[in-house]
Amino acid sequence: MVKLNITTRQAAEAYGFRPNRSSMICCPFHADRNPSMKVDFRFHCFGCGADG
Repeated sequence: MVKLNITTRQAAEAYGFRPNRSSMICCPFHADRNPSMKVDFRFHCFGCGADG
């Protein structure tokens, strides 16, 4: 299972996102200019509420 082998942050990096020091990225689910999505073992957008 992929889920057990990589973190959400590593998956985000593989898709070209560059998390900052706080593990925040611009949300791919809504128009976002400033990082509002936290990625670590899961993800959560504080702007639109997307999570998983």
